[in-house]
Amino acid sequence: MVVSRTTRKLGIAAAVLIVAAASVPGCGNIQAYFNPTFLSTLGMGESVANQPGEAPAIILEIENETNRVIEARLTWRDGEGEIQERTRSLGAGDKYAEAIICPIEELTLGDVGAMSETGVIIRMGFGGPNDAYLEVEPFGVLLQQGVNYDCGDTVTFKVMPSSATLSGYQTFAFIRRSGAQTTETSTTAP
Repeated sequence: MVVSRTTRKLGIAAAVLIVAAASVPGCGNIQAYFNPTFLSTLGMGESVANQPGEAPAIILEIENETNRVIEARLTWRDGEGEIQERTRSLGAGDKYAEAIICPIEELTLGDVGAMSETGVIIRMGFGGPNDAYLEVEPFGVLLQQGVNYDCGDTVTFKVMPSSATLSGYQTFAFIRRSGAQTTETSTTAP
């Protein structure tokens, strides 16, 4: 079943309203007025997802573990095959996180259509658009649903100083499985 983005947004808005109404004193059990299948689709009710692959979203994070301002480009291919993108500027030590509704077929830090594209630049000044910058070597790995992650997981891209690269910086991906341990992906050979 293909669900449009508008339908997804309306479903999320409905879930927020249901939760808000359920928490207001005197409203009683507001969930009794909704179809159980509808509530389950929103991640509410008795059949809430609790295993990898069952959750309605994946958490995507970017962490700046450098002492400089970075600009990071995160792209993914959604369930309709369309490429989605977020570009964020993060100060030293900052973190960006977003929950993205599944399915997400594939994702990377850079461009899902071109693994050789740079996904992170380091600003050499105070982080302004006119500052000189340094390109971090491309992450170069296409992470795929069902292979590297499942819905319910958290994928964290960390940008760190590194003596193993020409730029002096490197990107790592850490995948936290829902209810399991973290795995690491790096693109630099030892």
